[in-house]
Amino acid sequence: MNNKVLLLILVGLAAIFALTKVLSGDDNSSFDPEFIKVDQEAVTKVVLHTKADGQAEAVLTKTDSGWTISKNGKTYQADTDQVNNLLTNLASVKSNFIAAKSADKWPDYELNADQSSHITVYGGNKTLADFYIGKFSVNQQAQQITSFFRVDGKDDVLAVIGMAGMMLGQGSDSYRNKKVLDLDISNIETLNYEGDAVYQVSKSNNQWLLDDGTPLDTAKVQNFLMNLRTMSGESFVDFEENLNSDKLLKKLTISGNNLPDPVVVRCWKDDAAAKPFIIHSSQFPDSYFSSDSTRLFTRIFKPVGEW
Repeated sequence: MNNKVLLLILVGLAAIFALTKVLSGDDNSSFDPEFIKVDQEAVTKVVLHTKADGQAEAVLTKTDSGWTISKNGKTYQADTDQVNNLLTNLASVKSNFIAAKSADKWPDYELNADQSSHITVYGGNKTLADFYIGKFSVNQQAQQITSFFRVDGKDDVLAVIGMAGMMLGQGSDSYRNKKVLDLDISNIETLNYEGDAVYQVSKSNNQWLLDDGTPLDTAKVQNFLMNLRTMSGESFVDFEENLNSDKLLKKLTISGNNLPDPVVVRCWKDDAAAKPFIIHSSQFPDSYFSSDSTRLFTRIFKPVGEW
């Protein structure tokens, strides 16, 4: 058999194979593991309806000064690092295999609209990505987590091995700025404490003094200030300050000539709450945090006797 005949046979076999694939409806050859393709720089808005939020809407919006997050009719400063992590996770999502190919299988993977987290990504008025995240499957033996996605308008259930589903399905509070204090402690000159006691601690010629003139241990005061330098909360809480003025428990006012304004940290107590202390800083006025007696509360309102 000469080479020309062999070539014709190979071409014919290839044509028969291709025709068989088309007639059988097998479209696995078109499977694209990169089903989310987003240019991070082009993203201007992300709309979240996550299971963690009971599918309530939250909107991340890019502004000239960073990112904001809007929910329940209010807008808050977002944590830019967390938003960037979200966008990085979007870019890294890749499907490992197709778990199902029809919409009647969606409930099995918690991918119906009322079961799943829904994320839509925009660049201006253009939709860059629109997808749903369903359940997670944990393989203990392989120490492997698989999450299931589907793209809006398509039937396929896509399996993604790894943590991407969990990371993208986080609740909206994950993207809020959690800072309570962010201070240059070299500018602090006076601390006024009001609560179970009332006193002032002030700096004079590199010595820290109590308001009655008693010198304090400089190293201990410095350690306390280092503790205040940068501080973040954990759990946001809805709190109406004006409606709860009678619950004000403590107040710490931090002042200095080089501070733009005094920073006032207030603490209210709500005995009905599991974490009864509500902490608020004038540096980040939109955020109220709940605390038990071992975290923010004790770090900020440490009695001067412990300095």
